[in-house]
Amino acid sequence: MKIIFVGSTGVHHSLIAANIYLEKLDQADYQNLNLWGDLDKEALGFPIFVNNDRWGNSVYSLGVGADVLMVVKSIKQLVKMLNCSERDLIVTPVFIKRERLVLLLHTVGCNKFLNQIFLPIIGYLLKKEFAFIRQQVREFKSGADLPKCHFRH
Repeated sequence: MKIIFVGSTGVHHSLIAANIYLEKLDQADYQNLNLWGDLDKEALGFPIFVNNDRWGNSVYSLGVGADVLMVVKSIKQLVKMLNCSERDLIVTPVFIKRERLVLLLHTVGCNKFLNQIFLPIIGYLLKKEFAFIRQQVREFKSGADLPKCHFRH
């Protein structure tokens, strides 16, 4: 199965959520997080593979711009049209209160020089959102969006 954490950017809060899910991040210290703020990966427009979880599921982060809910809905509809199920692909949105500001800073900082200036600011803003992101991942893991069998031994 593939699990995709979707946010307005794929290299910020959705990447944080994916790493919290993988139990690789338990506090708001992610400046050394693999792929953190990686403009080259984000620019490809593809889901970013983060790692496999302990059950063998592939975990991804995806940035989709401002309309996260519409993209999540579209992906879920596409999965149904292709006759897939939640055993194949699960898509879950990750929200933050400062969504538009982070997206703006990410968009304005689209070159490497500006990214170096804005990345610490984005990091600061997301530290204030860390507990909220972690709560969303906990709800996801507890089965709100997943069949229970994937998270029980």
